[in-house]
Amino acid sequence: MGYKKETIRTTIFQRVLVPVLMLTVYSLLLFLFSGCGYHIAGKGGSMPGGIKTVSIPFFKNLTQRPGVETVITTAIVDEFINIESIKVVSVEESEAVFIGSIRSYVLTPVSFDRTDVTQEYRLSIEVEFTLLRRSDNKTLWQVSNLSDYEDFKVNTLDVDATKTAEWDALKKMAKDMARLVKEQIVEDF
Repeated sequence: MGYKKETIRTTIFQRVLVPVLMLTVYSLLLFLFSGCGYHIAGKGGSMPGGIKTVSIPFFKNLTQRPGVETVITTAIVDEFINIESIKVVSVEESEAVFIGSIRSYVLTPVSFDRTDVTQEYRLSIEVEFTLLRRSDNKTLWQVSNLSDYEDFKVNTLDVDATKTAEWDALKKMAKDMARLVKEQIVEDF
């Protein structure tokens, strides 16, 4: 009553491996052709309330640092322009308005040399944003006290280089913040 090794292999293959392989192939095909709704990050998603057009006027600058509102507004506009399902338009053409305020802009020294000369600053900003539907003035999305910080080096021999480093830190924060806001609003993260 001995079984041949070849018969045992064939039986195992037919009873175990074939169903596993078929299930794997079926699952792969189902995944590939199901249209799961996935999209390339940053390109898909939709606005709350089904909004298709939005205006983004310059944000209010409640700080003493001129130009901050331009950098942050531009970063938000650039991020929203890249969303395929949303069109950035003038206030008159928009279904919603994206309003923002820069509430604080703070430079804090974070590192010093042995003679107590500042070597590095931390730039911290705090903003608030609101998305309002124009037809009924309903708030569709809002965030208060959104903050971020970025450290930058001080060039003690070149004040302009330090100002450039500060401005670059602000631009990086604005870009990061814009991406975060877009993800929260559009991609519901």
